[in-house]
Amino acid sequence: MKSGVWKPDGRRTAARIVCAVLTILGSLASSTAFGERELHVTPKLERAVTRGLEYLARTQKADGSWPGNNGRVSGVVGIALLAFLAHGEMPYDSKYGDVMQKCIDYIIKNQQANGLLSTRGRAMYSHGFATLALAEVYGMTRDPRVGSALRRAVGLIVSSQNQLGGWRYSVNSNDADTTVSGAQMMALRAAASAGIEVPVETIQRGVAYYKSVFCHGGGFGYTRPSGPNAPRSGIGLLILSLSGEYNCPEAKATADWLFSHGHWQQHYFYYGCYYCSQAMYQAGGRYWQHWNETMTPTLIAKQLPDGSWPGGAGGTVCSTAMALLAMEINYNFLPIYQR
Repeated sequence: MKSGVWKPDGRRTAARIVCAVLTILGSLASSTAFGERELHVTPKLERAVTRGLEYLARTQKADGSWPGNNGRVSGVVGIALLAFLAHGEMPYDSKYGDVMQKCIDYIIKNQQANGLLSTRGRAMYSHGFATLALAEVYGMTRDPRVGSALRRAVGLIVSSQNQLGGWRYSVNSNDADTTVSGAQMMALRAAASAGIEVPVETIQRGVAYYKSVFCHGGGFGYTRPSGPNAPRSGIGLLILSLSGEYNCPEAKATADWLFSHGHWQQHYFYYGCYYCSQAMYQAGGRYWQHWNETMTPTLIAKQLPDGSWPGGAGGTVCSTAMALLAMEINYNFLPIYQR
């Protein structure tokens, strides 16, 4: 490992993903050391995912965005792009290749001179999710145009980390919160896995920030160590796990907290499912098995007849993409999901 550069640890694979065509006649599963069926793609799940992707493809606008103000946010376009990637789709040679390419074009076209992947709203939220999407694309395709935009986006994340070790809504924010910071840390993890150099100090300071807002008894607060909820706790557990801190006391206590408290919390439901599904998968064992056996059927049941999921704070496209991503861990295609 280069001195001062963060690279993936040996617990995860950062290889390219080859587009797969799934013919599901039964369920697909892999075993864990606990003898559990860890990844479980059923025909019912595949139908729900396919219907969701069809909805996203059908409602995309010609410029690569989606209708409404939220649909024009680069971060939302990035989340939608991730939903296709997580099903094993590729931007150049799959059924949804044109849809995905338009997403990529939209994100890059709207990148600002300083590298910011946002044109509206809470800029760093958008930037984190859009950077994550570009990182996953670049890791799979090595597209030089994507790589150039990604390096500039990562550079902005690194340079905008503040004295607290985190990030907030704007590039120059002096305060931080666990939600915006989570988007940046996820983007850096994916970028490092794709071969982009990320300073070790940036990650260490980010991890220290999360530990500073850990709540006694499990979970994470918003800007201070109090008032844990499921989405923030999922973010904190996921960030610690992806940063190599999966065995630390804060991670274990939070996995236990989510196991007991986090499953049916309705506040920011799809946002919480997106993060908690990844966090519990990283925790593994009984944590992931219980989550997958309860939340995946719940998400399938909430799908609307048109293939979407009810819109929340981020709008219907965002809710739909996050619901899909929460379930698509079972396919194990997206590099950021892998242990």
